[in-house]
Amino acid sequence: MDEREAAERATTPWTDELCEFYGLHDGQHETSGEEHVPVGSVLPGFTLYSLDRVVDRHRFSLEGPHSIDDLGDDWPAVVRAQEAGETAEMFVPAYVPFAEDGGGGPLYVDTRPGARQGCVRMFTYEGADEGGPWFDSLTEFIAALCRSVETGSAIYDELTPSFEDGALQWCDPGLPGGSMAHAVALPIVRIPFALVDFRPSQLSDDDDLIDLDHVRRIVIETARRLHPSAMVEDARAVYRQVPRVRGANMNWWVSMNGSEVVFTAIVTGEDHDVIVLELPSGRCVFEADE
Repeated sequence: MDEREAAERATTPWTDELCEFYGLHDGQHETSGEEHVPVGSVLPGFTLYSLDRVVDRHRFSLEGPHSIDDLGDDWPAVVRAQEAGETAEMFVPAYVPFAEDGGGGPLYVDTRPGARQGCVRMFTYEGADEGGPWFDSLTEFIAALCRSVETGSAIYDELTPSFEDGALQWCDPGLPGGSMAHAVALPIVRIPFALVDFRPSQLSDDDDLIDLDHVRRIVIETARRLHPSAMVEDARAVYRQVPRVRGANMNWWVSMNGSEVVFTAIVTGEDHDVIVLELPSGRCVFEADE
């Protein structure tokens, strides 16, 4: 208990279930023994941190912050006002890492206040905390793992449990960049063409950029059309610069009836036109028609 409390003091106040979780164990230091013989893995695709590792990774992530230079001078104030589950585009002190994938990307509990406090999320050093929560709580995550082990069914994507010499093994999902889904099937959002990646920090006013004020108006108009009885007040996006390239996309948080609903706007490449879609709560899968 002393070690667990020391880890909490060295990081940030933990949720009750995170305290209980680490009150039962001190993580898994290695997933393979001598000569790299597998000894089993508690989490599918992730190595569970020891308490010392929790503290080390929390400190490391804060010392090497994700760049937010392109998000404007007021962005830190926006982050301070956010609640759990919202995208900060950076690692904030209230994130408690408890596991990591093969690429070093930490799985963490978002301890910020709000309705989604305690949700489980993934941080990558390429995309920061984009993508939203994977599970609403650590309890939900562990319950999904237990169901998977008990039934032999996939926990997410094609990752399934098996036992080798009594050790729990998970098949290699071969997932890119920390992709993950809930234990239930994720909703599919169909789009006319594939999305493309871009880095806002590499853009400048000299690039061919989409008119974000125009996009914002379209997003608000779409939200009001889809929800005619709702009070739609405003919409905000994280990105300040987006290339006018077919497939580039940006998420918009629309203030609706006192809460925020996420929409995405996909650049068509023709003038400043975009395709605006309302996203389901939580994660989803995009499937392109072409």
